[in-house]
Amino acid sequence: MESEVQRPLAHFPVNIWEDILTWFSNSDLASDTLKEKHSTLKETVKESFIASRANPIENIKFIDTLCRLGVSYNFEKDITQQLEKSFDSLDFNQKIRQDGCDFYTVGIVFQVFRQFGFKLSADVFNKFKDEDGKFKTHLAADARGTLSLYEAAQWSTPGEDTLDEALAFSKAQLEEISSRSSPHLAIRIENAQKHPFHKGISRIETRQYISYYEAEEKCDETLLEYAKIDFSLLQMLHRQELSCVTSWHKEMEFESKITYTKHRVTEAYLWALGTYFEPEYSQARVTLASVVILLTALDDMYDAYGTGDELELFTYALEKWLPEAPKGIPDSMKHLYRVTIDFYDKLEEELEMQGKSGCGSHFKKSLKSTANGYMQEAKWLRKDYTAKFDEYKENAILSSAYYTMMAMTFAGMGDFTKLDAFEWLSSHPKIRVASEIICRFTNDITSYEFEHKREHVATGIDCYMKQFCVSKERAVQVITNIVSNAWKDLNQELMRPHSFRFPFLIRILNLSRVIDLFYRYTDAYTNPEFLKEHIVSLLIENIPN
Repeated sequence: MESEVQRPLAHFPVNIWEDILTWFSNSDLASDTLKEKHSTLKETVKESFIASRANPIENIKFIDTLCRLGVSYNFEKDITQQLEKSFDSLDFNQKIRQDGCDFYTVGIVFQVFRQFGFKLSADVFNKFKDEDGKFKTHLAADARGTLSLYEAAQWSTPGEDTLDEALAFSKAQLEEISSRSSPHLAIRIENAQKHPFHKGISRIETRQYISYYEAEEKCDETLLEYAKIDFSLLQMLHRQELSCVTSWHKEMEFESKITYTKHRVTEAYLWALGTYFEPEYSQARVTLASVVILLTALDDMYDAYGTGDELELFTYALEKWLPEAPKGIPDSMKHLYRVTIDFYDKLEEELEMQGKSGCGSHFKKSLKSTANGYMQEAKWLRKDYTAKFDEYKENAILSSAYYTMMAMTFAGMGDFTKLDAFEWLSSHPKIRVASEIICRFTNDITSYEFEHKREHVATGIDCYMKQFCVSKERAVQVITNIVSNAWKDLNQELMRPHSFRFPFLIRILNLSRVIDLFYRYTDAYTNPEFLKEHIVSLLIENIPN
């Protein structure tokens, strides 16, 4: 059957990590000595943090360093309490608005507050404007200050014109500034322009910043050593998790029985690692990476393998959650159906045993929703139909698969995981919709050329071009603006008072950050060479002592 039917096959680049596990060091078991050193240094760093409270501005700079070095999760409760105190302090708010608080410092303070959900007003930047309301040109002489402003502006929410102006000003200056900066600062500026700290995957930002910090004149050697050991301990754990995902992928016989899909085990794990890196989410990363692999195969099945009739049968069976794969579909699709059903059924059983009754049904609901989105696109392709842009956008939220990923991400949140989290997510909260828009349209822009090399459903760009009779360039510009506005909506939802518990909102933010890495410049998930340097730095190379 499979060889006789004409199928819309895609020619995906091959997997470049056939033997990634052989790259790992043999010393992947963390020694007790290293763990003890980590514990001792943690106490010393905490003492430094407490001492920094004597000067609230320096305290926030210290918090920023902890965040960028990737160790702030170890002091999160203390950090939040201190920020609450400073945010509510009139003296502190007056101090950052006084002339003595420089350009760089205000940018850092602004970022830190917003990072933890405190909406510090953008008017803190007004003192850096001239009489015409423009940012003063001489500020560009301050390289660190301009970079700080650029990264602060990434936290813009709807209607914040000052931050839009700050972004335009700093963006225009950074390229020239980079050419006259020290080598390590120039690299930092270059990387910030590619992926600002706010939109970057935490582990990648940490790995890069450790190198920057090490070259700083005022580097705290104790803090640096602590950050390196913390990174190394986590790296060992992450390697073990990737090994588990790889074993599961082999056990499920993906490569031999589902040959039409792209095999991206390591990249799927990076997706999960970008969503949460902390040690308590170890099993959650393994589960989420497995779901990314399943969704990849499902997406490719609908997009680049199944015929219309086969997909109808598959979708119907999934909608009814039939225990057996339907007849009339090829063996590869039957195998994928069985693996998917078994995976979700086992997960539901585990949650029931943990006393989390009802949660499993939401996972299945989210998966069915995604499959229906895929099926709608398959129908449009069969009819050679180009949807109206709003019609496409409504379905694109489903076919982004981000509802499914968010639900699965929530499953790994330990004691936070309760039925109300999934009920809230299924109600289409604004932050979920914003993330889905970021996912779908960022992907559409960068995948456009590849997908037009074969028979493929009309993308958002095609739909906009046809409906409004505009050029591809104009359509891309409009959709880019839609993505930009979705980031603003997402930022707003991260500010207090929150619509739901903050740890869940952060997972949605992190999933959006993954998209920014994977799809901002190219479809790096399809073309894994573009992610290779990050995978090497996070999982293969040991951090230099």
